[in-house]
Amino acid sequence: MVGLLAILAGLRYYSGYDFVSYYYFFYDLTGLSDVFNGSIDAEPGYLFLNYLFLKLGLNYYAFILFFAFLSMGLLVNYLYKNNPYPSLVLFYYFSRFFLARDMGQIRGSIASIILLYSVKYMQQKQLFRFLLVVGIASLFHITALIFIVGYVYENYLHNGSWLQVMVLFGLAVAAGIVVQMPQLYLWAVPDRYAPYFTNPAYTGGQWLLNPVLLMQLLIFFGTLLFTNIRKDEKYRTYHNLYFLASLILIAFGNLATVGGRLSSPFATYEMFVAPYFILNFTKNKMVNLIFCLGFTVVIFLLIFILSGDYAYFIPYDTLLK
Repeated sequence: MVGLLAILAGLRYYSGYDFVSYYYFFYDLTGLSDVFNGSIDAEPGYLFLNYLFLKLGLNYYAFILFFAFLSMGLLVNYLYKNNPYPSLVLFYYFSRFFLARDMGQIRGSIASIILLYSVKYMQQKQLFRFLLVVGIASLFHITALIFIVGYVYENYLHNGSWLQVMVLFGLAVAAGIVVQMPQLYLWAVPDRYAPYFTNPAYTGGQWLLNPVLLMQLLIFFGTLLFTNIRKDEKYRTYHNLYFLASLILIAFGNLATVGGRLSSPFATYEMFVAPYFILNFTKNKMVNLIFCLGFTVVIFLLIFILSGDYAYFIPYDTLLK
């Protein structure tokens, strides 16, 4: 399946969102200095890979194919080493993230995948190794640095109580109210990012009525109420990280773009939490499996079809046409 996903992403031709943006990133590079001088609006790790392909005489399409196999390879390697049902998780990842997010936002995609490898160090409180993995991920997308919040929460703040969950939820709502008044803090926002806080194109989020947020809260609280995830050392961490995705969406109010991008590294852990929730819903494993497959299909329909994202892939063209 990983090969199919990599080919689907790597051989696309002007299909999906952000394809053209990354095309220009690739050919705007005139030398190694462009990797680091900020003239191109992308992180140096990503640009350096572009630069290597240019120096080798390879084109943008070769780079996209390589990048797709790299990101999918890292994902599958992690799943098969750290999950008892990797194919099921990969199926959920495809339905929830692959088309709707990762085929377009490829810098954020590989950053989120690299961050998977930091979870072990987070759980073992190996701060240096954790920061090293986060640092590598941030070379592809700067939002990876927010994962440090996950380390602090998991190791120093989380106590597993309902009171803490509700207090954090309340604080996020309060922050979401304040953030919708940019005149209070816009002076502290760099000019480069100011439009994300003022431009109606980026500030039209539905906040507490955001369907994605409501879905995330349903999965989070459903897992908390109906499973023993708090007693599962590995999945408890996934669950905690997933909760932070919802808190960030709430805390950034109607700033849909900012909230979405900052929450994205944490939202990725839905591919572990949602199957865990469904597979532990009843005592009958076959019934749970059927429910899980059905739920995954419903998520695909909601996230990709009913949202209208499928329109970005019509027509879906490949280099093989």
